[in-house]
Amino acid sequence: MAAELADFKVAHLYQERRVVRVCGVDDLREEALEAVADSTAPVTYQSLHGDLITATGEIFRLLDTLLEKRLPEAFAPLAEREHWEDDDEDAGPLPAGPGPYGSGVRALGSTGERITLIPDGNLALPQARFGDEDDQPDDDAPHRREPWQEVTGAPDLLRAWLIGRMRWTMNDGDYSESPRTEQERIQLAETQAGRTELADRFLTAFPPERSRYFAGAHAGWDRWSEDYLSRDEVIAFASEDHVAVLWIALYRFYG
Repeated sequence: MAAELADFKVAHLYQERRVVRVCGVDDLREEALEAVADSTAPVTYQSLHGDLITATGEIFRLLDTLLEKRLPEAFAPLAEREHWEDDDEDAGPLPAGPGPYGSGVRALGSTGERITLIPDGNLALPQARFGDEDDQPDDDAPHRREPWQEVTGAPDLLRAWLIGRMRWTMNDGDYSESPRTEQERIQLAETQAGRTELADRFLTAFPPERSRYFAGAHAGWDRWSEDYLSRDEVIAFASEDHVAVLWIALYRFYG
């Protein structure tokens, strides 16, 4: 199951836009983030980045363990590099590090909020909105953290929701040059078919009637706002024996 999900390729999509990691529940329990006792929260644990993370159930500790300890393995470590504000003498170089932005991957925790999908409802989660005021970095961008929420609904709604979350555009893949050509339309259709197949593979490996689904965002945080217009989302699948995370990088479409 792990190889079938992790190695599946979505046509024309840049490799770094989609990462899948699958782990056994027992393995995650053995290396779980350190629990903190004497907390008022139901579950509290120590993030690798030093933060205390609170959650409403032990499953979130396992999800965050996968994020912080296993997901960074999917990315080639970034080397030390110049800060994007290279005209700022105080900025200095950005240090080398793991993860998509060189900052590692961080735990999200949970607040107990849930997403219940309903027929004829909006199957999309709230998205980051960009406007004229976002021409410069948002100082809060590196600190945004959207905690895990459990997602529930009928199987057909879960499928539609999952496909909808993988909303990659031309900005996320290797397509022919604009203006849009017939070849480009074909390529985009192939990408859409690929995301549908990937969703169906997850649904087969983690059947809705025997699994739990979760969603969060900004786990692959950019501590230094080097790529402040990017947004990452994570979708998790948990069965009795395995946990999987789909990490999705979405970039602003300059169209």
